[in-house]
Amino acid sequence: MNVRFVALLAALLPFAAVHATYLVAASYGQVEWCNPYFDSCTSISATGRHAPASYLFRATMLPSAVIMMAYWWLNHAWLKVMGANQPHYRPWPNNAMLILGVLACLGLILYVTVLGEPGAAWARQRRLGTALFFSFTYLAQLLLLHQIRQLRPPLAKLFVDAMLVVSVALIVLGVMTLVLDAWNEHWYDRVEDAFEWNLALLLQLNFLLGYLVWRRANWSLEVTSHANEDH
Repeated sequence: MNVRFVALLAALLPFAAVHATYLVAASYGQVEWCNPYFDSCTSISATGRHAPASYLFRATMLPSAVIMMAYWWLNHAWLKVMGANQPHYRPWPNNAMLILGVLACLGLILYVTVLGEPGAAWARQRRLGTALFFSFTYLAQLLLLHQIRQLRPPLAKLFVDAMLVVSVALIVLGVMTLVLDAWNEHWYDRVEDAFEWNLALLLQLNFLLGYLVWRRANWSLEVTSHANEDH
């Protein structure tokens, strides 16, 4: 069974969803027309806060969370099989990757379900969901990269190296946000949205590179059943 489309959907569906939602929100005058990656004119949250853009946001991001869960489960199964005959393979990074990936997706669900709802309690849930999604997705991607580099799937070195570059770029951007916020909070507030858009883009780029690694490694999922035998 070719399951590589799961990784492709995990990369492209959230990307398409956010940008389509932005276009709908901008066309209704709910956010500005701009390049949010550079102009920092609107946050990702603002694009899906009000109807009708909010309907599109929920309808696409909730399935995206489920697809990303499947992506992490499939990575877990793949790495477990690849490491079965490797003497240096340890299962804990693979298990931790799966747990972090699933928790990240649950964070996304927490965030999406209450986006646009007024009240401090819902705002706390949105902040928690955002923190879980961004931080745990990144940690899961690091654990995935660590294991792939150890197990060395055939033909995938170029894309694995690209995943490393993207992961380094993510941590550099993350550190920059902390430094800039501490240095000049007022100025950082004006550019925070652009950092958010670029961090999200890099996270999705790592999902796309994960798909390309799967494709180059040419792996597929085989489902088998074992009939019970009387002894």
